[in-house]
Amino acid sequence: MKQIERQCCVCDADMSLYLGDIYRCDVCGYMSSFYSPGPGAEVEGVDAVREKNFRQICHILLEKFPKCKTILDVGASRGTFVRIAVDYGFLVTALEPDLALVDAMKQKGFEVIDGFFPGAIELTDKKFDVIIFNDSFEHIPNLLLVIDGVKKHLTPDGVAVVNLPSSDGFLFRCSLILAKVGMMAPWYRLWQKDMASPHLHYLNPRNLKRLFELHNFKQEYSRSLSYYVLSGLWKRISCASSLLVAIPSWIILVTLYPLFCLKSDAVASFFSCNKN
Repeated sequence: MKQIERQCCVCDADMSLYLGDIYRCDVCGYMSSFYSPGPGAEVEGVDAVREKNFRQICHILLEKFPKCKTILDVGASRGTFVRIAVDYGFLVTALEPDLALVDAMKQKGFEVIDGFFPGAIELTDKKFDVIIFNDSFEHIPNLLLVIDGVKKHLTPDGVAVVNLPSSDGFLFRCSLILAKVGMMAPWYRLWQKDMASPHLHYLNPRNLKRLFELHNFKQEYSRSLSYYVLSGLWKRISCASSLLVAIPSWIILVTLYPLFCLKSDAVASFFSCNKN
């Protein structure tokens, strides 16, 4: 008998205990961990892949949304996207709850707001052409509150960008298969269990689109991004895993890198909002 204890934030259907301590929606496939949220940038070795993805996102914004000039980067971490977007000519404000990261970005001369989205005091009356979530959307507890905040702080012709890991990806599916035969470590590593800022949600392009459309948004564009590159991969794996897990994981990811690129675990979706 299924253990039903939660309601899906996407379609409001029942969520059942699925695998380990992860819940899954019986209708749309949305998954949630219900771990305790927290700020932080504990994962290392992701600079190269983020640099690549952020440049692709900036190219898309310039090409498809040329009127958009101002950006709010929610969960800006160390400010990598801020730096790149400024180089592309955007006016960028960082939003970050980790005070150490806030101070580091301010020392680099970036405009930074301290706090969580959408409740940060300094955000009260501000509006932006782009509100972007780079690997932060999946870490925020209340997604419905987040979407309401996007509506409030987005300009009429603005766009929300959500860049996050996808449950459609090859790596996610492989970790799911391993978990079902009792090898839970890769599964929990993807969820960042017991880390400073665990994943609270796992979506795919379909239920992410459905989530936004149910709140009067329209998907304007979506594309896959790189989930990892070989540069920095060992540091990324070993920063929060034992050698017993890290070594075989690194060997597998290096060996099968071309296959993982065919079905990436990362997606970026762009949404406009009809506020009427």
